[in-house]
Amino acid sequence: MIKNIINTIGSKLGISLISFILLIINSNYLGAAGLGSVGLIVLSITIVLLLSNLVNTSIVYFASRHNTGSLFFVSYIWSVFSVLFIYLLNQVFPFFPQEFGKDLYLLAFLQSGIVIHLNVLLGKEKIKSYNFYTVLQSTSTLAFLCFFFFVQDKVEVQSFINALFGSYSIVLFFSFINVIPHIKNVELSSFVSVFKDAFQYGFFIQSASIFQLLNYRISYFILDLYSGRASLGLYSAGVQLSEALLLPGKSIAVVQYARISKKKNEAYAQRITLLFMKLSILLTGIGTFILLLLPSSFLTWLLGDSFFQIKSTIFAMSLGIIALSAEIILSHYFSGTGRQKKNSTSSFIGLSLTLIFAYLLIPTYGAVGAALTSSIAFSGMLIYLFVLMNKHKGVHFSLFLPQQKDWTLIRRILLKYRK
Repeated sequence: MIKNIINTIGSKLGISLISFILLIINSNYLGAAGLGSVGLIVLSITIVLLLSNLVNTSIVYFASRHNTGSLFFVSYIWSVFSVLFIYLLNQVFPFFPQEFGKDLYLLAFLQSGIVIHLNVLLGKEKIKSYNFYTVLQSTSTLAFLCFFFFVQDKVEVQSFINALFGSYSIVLFFSFINVIPHIKNVELSSFVSVFKDAFQYGFFIQSASIFQLLNYRISYFILDLYSGRASLGLYSAGVQLSEALLLPGKSIAVVQYARISKKKNEAYAQRITLLFMKLSILLTGIGTFILLLLPSSFLTWLLGDSFFQIKSTIFAMSLGIIALSAEIILSHYFSGTGRQKKNSTSSFIGLSLTLIFAYLLIPTYGAVGAALTSSIAFSGMLIYLFVLMNKHKGVHFSLFLPQQKDWTLIRRILLKYRK
């Protein structure tokens, strides 16, 4: 487990570095408005994926409970249906930026396939392979973008879209080759039962994800409406810089979720969740403090003159980032133990807070208002899950505080998994 965590942290660190480089390139060459468009592209793809992930996210949980081959093909069939449904819906009720055309739907389908492949690997605890392909996706995106920008001299938003096409295609192909050994024995007779279980389980996970995504990103649309694309670009840059600090929590959560789902031991799930939550808060807190120490002039030099207000945006969302680092661990505990409804409620609380404070703060304070809104929403979500787990059988409030036995457990895990 420790090796998997270290490997995951290493891959997440590499992805964060590449994302940081992409941020610098896009912000300097496309400007704040162009970066705002890039943010909307990524958000639009993610929204399309929400429907397909009603089934796809169940793969990790059911990989050790159902026939993997059946899960694989059911997920692909559902993905095709999902993308077509969203496409037709958008023809009647346009809600995506029209300037990006059909590229968004094609990219969403490719990404949906990648999600299926990676979830199969994660469900089989092939953590190294999972991490490899996530890094490959970021690396190839950067390579393609540099080619279009600096070799073909096409400095435009469309070049970013083309870079995603190249990257997604490569990862989809090679990850499929890696997944083949796990999907050979397909039980056609189990398709209906597999779909029913996967959809039922995934419905509650995705309801949480839908609320979560809207909670994280609905400010994008409100900012674009009230303050313009440049203000959106400023906020998007602040989000990317701040969310890089979630690297420890996200890395730990990947291994935590796979381990809890497979082990099926409540006491074990509680023990490692509390330990990992404290560790996530500590590491994210240190990173946040370091980021806040960086002078505004340095950040402006790094990102470009149009981002001179970035420091105040980061400061406004710093509390929310620390809260989110703990919420990530707690939410994976409830998902891994089959209690997705708790996460749905938490995300709904966060979304409600976002809607209230976004309309109160964004029209007046712009990007800073959006950052403050995110801090309020993330803190509300953490408080809910914190209280919920504190009421859970066998979990007392004192267990959330650092204790001597935490270090004993860490040493025990290190000794057990040192090989």
